[in-house]
Amino acid sequence: MIAALRKWSGEPSPRLEDARKALARYVSGAASVRDEQGLALLAGPRDFLGCSEGVQAALTGWIDNADEIAELLHLEAVNPAALYAAALAAWGEDADRRIIGNYAAIAGWGDGRLRLARSPWSAPPLYYRHADGESIASPLMRVLFAAGTPREPDYERMVDELAFDWRCIEETAWHKGVLRVPLGATVTLSEGEKILDRWYTPPVPSGGASYDEGHAVERARELLDEAARKALAWAAKPAVTLSAGLDSPLVTASLLESLPEGRRLPAITFVPDRGWDGRDEPGTLGDESTLAGEFAAQQPRLDWHRASDDVGPFDRRAREVFAASEVFAQGLGNVGMMHCVYEKARELGCDTMLTADMGNATLSDAGRYGYCEYARKGRWGELVGLLRNRPGDTRPLWRKLLALSVLPHLPAAPRKLARRLVHPARSDMTALLSPLSPGARASQASRAKSRGTSGEWEDFTHDRSRADAVAREFANADSSAFDVDLAFEQLYGIRKRDVMAYRPLVEFCFSLPLEAFARDGVERRLARLVGKGRIPEAIRTNRLHGQHNVDWHARMTPVRAEMIETLEAARDHPFLGEALDIDRLVGLIEDWPPATDFSWEQEWSRLAALPRAILAARYLGHVENRNDF
Repeated sequence: MIAALRKWSGEPSPRLEDARKALARYVSGAASVRDEQGLALLAGPRDFLGCSEGVQAALTGWIDNADEIAELLHLEAVNPAALYAAALAAWGEDADRRIIGNYAAIAGWGDGRLRLARSPWSAPPLYYRHADGESIASPLMRVLFAAGTPREPDYERMVDELAFDWRCIEETAWHKGVLRVPLGATVTLSEGEKILDRWYTPPVPSGGASYDEGHAVERARELLDEAARKALAWAAKPAVTLSAGLDSPLVTASLLESLPEGRRLPAITFVPDRGWDGRDEPGTLGDESTLAGEFAAQQPRLDWHRASDDVGPFDRRAREVFAASEVFAQGLGNVGMMHCVYEKARELGCDTMLTADMGNATLSDAGRYGYCEYARKGRWGELVGLLRNRPGDTRPLWRKLLALSVLPHLPAAPRKLARRLVHPARSDMTALLSPLSPGARASQASRAKSRGTSGEWEDFTHDRSRADAVAREFANADSSAFDVDLAFEQLYGIRKRDVMAYRPLVEFCFSLPLEAFARDGVERRLARLVGKGRIPEAIRTNRLHGQHNVDWHARMTPVRAEMIETLEAARDHPFLGEALDIDRLVGLIEDWPPATDFSWEQEWSRLAALPRAILAARYLGHVENRNDF
């Protein structure tokens, strides 16, 4: 990881050694330091420092078009930080527009200004404090604390997260006085000024009239193969995560296609907890290992492994993740199985995890905004085909048409009334799924209204158009998932790279119209066509989607008493006691169902609300050094 300490007086920072120790806490090897004229830049052993023509830079991540940039600047593409500094020296503020990669960068201009940058769509986090005559920046919040930033959690931000109001595009971070650089943006700091430049805008989807499916499929294949080659060239000892969906088999096929002769590729598939009863919700697939194994059996250069089935509770190693990130990542309850995957990768001696995380938003987008867009355009044949083939939805066609195509176009009030009449228990989805008390929800809703945001479940519908989907994906891209990735990297010594987040592939997919993803009754159409001849037909034509946390009942049942103990301890906490609806949460545990029934009312209230309440307590237990949480 990287960091910068800037004393605007020009004096050396008195907290430089503390910051260096904080940066290097989880890594072997000392951090590199460049300290000149009041600016100290730091980089961990896997990251970079460099300079060019008076510009100094620290960079974490990678530059995918490094060879192209180096050729233009007549340099060698060895040190990404030096290359980044040279690009800034040559092109100024246009540098990030010309660089393709996944990175967070800190640069010092010759005139003393400090410049912070993150690539679009996917990048390590980058936090900073700009006050009291100094600026401090790092992807690691603990470096800011070590350098003197007050550690004051923003409780309102925690409540927003618990209400599913993500606020991803904002600069505000998790602690008072700390800001973050948005994705696809730069922040330039001088002694008395801060300038934010959100230079990146997502592509605009094209119209369907000119869509050439054959060309799109071929181009998608080319870009996916290109992304795979870039990932393999960067990773020393990679493993790939392999599911039974479309994304990771497509990525794995491209990686194998690009794998140098004589090399083999480890692949890891996670499985549900050993206590799972084996029951799947209609339209879903809980254990993906059978289909993943079928794919692996056809690939002689793939070394396939199942992760451990000892998945354990949803808060597995949560306090350690919070210590590594210092961020309240409430989504941590959804990724417990990834501990087993990382453990297997470490056991295999891998240093990189290659994934396809962004596939659902890009190459294998399901196109469910087609329910509204096709209706609005009067393309009833296409609409009926999609509704009839909707996986796991056994409702009659007329009801799906009303719920998915008509209801989303109504004003908010009639939508809510209709839901209340049909599903009374779901009339307030935030109340159903959130652990917040009525008072905390009301206060949060008032704040959200004043700033123009809302919870994800406040008025949940599928996007109404392809353009709406692209805008939402960009707005929600900058989540605490990047902090979780960084924490896992520190805990396991394994860096993650999302092959599907390759920017040219992302931008190409987002430029395509609805017809690319949902047509002729086929969802995920582009990915299915790209997969022809590349992945087994059983996977390519599979209409079930993987169901993470299908084993929630098996994993949560053994820790019911511990959850109640934590919640009871939280009653006396000045924040948790007010923010959480502890009586309701304890009641959910005491009235425990004998098995999962896949209902929103029984299952999702427990699956969503309880882990988030416990994780909030675990986070504050870490912050306040309390053992009872």
